[in-house]
This record gives sequence, C-alpha cells and structure tokens, in this order.
Amino acid sequence: MLQAVILFLLASIITYIFQDMVKKMLINAGQVTSNFKGQKIAGVMGIAIVLGAVATAVLSVLFTFTLSANTLYIAFACSLMGFIGAIDDFLGNDASKGFKGHILNLAKGNLTTGGLKIIAGGIIAFAIALQVSPTFWDILLNILLIGLVTNFINLLDTRPGRAIKGFILVTILTLLLGNIPPIHYIVLGTLAVYLPVDLKAQGMLGDTGANFIGMALGISIVIAVQNTIARLIIMMLMLGLNVLSEKYSFSKIIERNRVLRFVDDLGRK
Repeated sequence: MLQAVILFLLASIITYIFQDMVKKMLINAGQVTSNFKGQKIAGVMGIAIVLGAVATAVLSVLFTFTLSANTLYIAFACSLMGFIGAIDDFLGNDASKGFKGHILNLAKGNLTTGGLKIIAGGIIAFAIALQVSPTFWDILLNILLIGLVTNFINLLDTRPGRAIKGFILVTILTLLLGNIPPIHYIVLGTLAVYLPVDLKAQGMLGDTGANFIGMALGISIVIAVQNTIARLIIMMLMLGLNVLSEKYSFSKIIERNRVLRFVDDLGRK
C-alpha cells in the first residue's frame, strides 16, 4: 500500500511539472483544437500524462528500486500506443470513422491513421499478452481485452473528463476482482493532476492520452483479474460497447439517462 501511495504522489508531482510546459509548447506551436463547444483549447495534452507516467516509472526503478523491469516494459508499451495516438492527433482526418471503416480501408489496401492504431495496438497487445498469459487461449483473450478496453476509453474521449471517469469506474470494478499492478497507480497519479484541466475544458487528452491510459487500463485488467471467466465477461462487455458505438452515439445515450448524465456532468462548470 505504501508503494502505491508513493507512486501515486510521485506521478502527480512530475505530471504537474510537465503539464504547464506541455500546454505552453502546444499553444506556441499553434497546436490548438476546438472542443465540443467550439472553443479553441490546447490539444494533445495527453503528452504530459505520457511523460509523467514514464518518468515516474524510470525514477522509481533508479532511486527506490520498488518496481521491476516488467513495469518499465509495460510503461514503454503504453507510451508506444500513446505515440501511435499522437500520429492520429497530428495527421489524422475524419475521412474514415469507426472500427468498421478503418477495417474496410485496410482491406482495400488503404492505411488510415485509425488503421495504424488497430495494427500497432494489436502488436503491442500481443507482446504484453505473451508476457502475462499462461496458455494460448489466455493470449487470445488478453489480446482482445486489451484492444477493446483501449478503444473503449478512446471512444469516451468526446466530452471533458468523460474518458478519465470511465477509466476510474473500470478501475473500481477491477479492484473488486484483483490487485492492480504498480503501473496503474502511476497512471492514476497523472490523471489526478490532469483531471481538473480536462473538466474545465482547458485542454484535451487527444488520442495520445486516451490511447495511453486505455492501454494501461487494459493491461491492468489482464494482470489483476486472474479468473478466466471474469476476464471473458469483461471482454464480452467491452465488445458489446465497442459494437454499440458503431451504431449509436455514447453522448446521446448518456444524455437520455439521468444517472449517466449526472456522473458525466460531475466536476464540470
């Protein structure tokens, strides 16, 4: 427990230091984007989260020796997914939307930034699954679970704070089923600092941040939840939500549900 608190606090401090620097860098470079209200704000603030999390993992190993090399492996795997998200943030367009659209383009030989995320995400998920899965079937299940969770968090990132709230809610579910790994406490520390910025619509995670925390969440689930049936149920739930997003808008569903709308609005002005 002490290790978790140290990692959380260290990640919060480091992210706080990086956050303003990243925001100024993006604004000075003209990397601003329109939020859902049409206001111009700093985009790709997820860069601060990636820097904060990876720096925390490295410093923890160097100076306190509280983490294993496996945590660093996971941190860099997540940061690679964040880098792929950054490519989508800076080079992507709306020509092809949704998982189905990207797959159809890949089938035609057209590589979209979304298609790149699917390919890279699958490779990263496979590399992680090999490390934590005892059987062939566990490898397949964990690849699907990591990929679907990553995309689910990305789908939520359409309103201030929504993706982070989704991350927290799934974290609570995971804690009920097992012990989350050290990398998760690091990510929670980064999000504790960044969440007010997101809720006030002063910055956006971007695919960089959403992919990073989504990948971290998916990996945490496959490590924490040892029961295969429980992981299978979570995977089916995530599959259903991903399929649902292809036909229906999460924003419209949330607006029509009083409980979901209340949670979604918490913390916003």
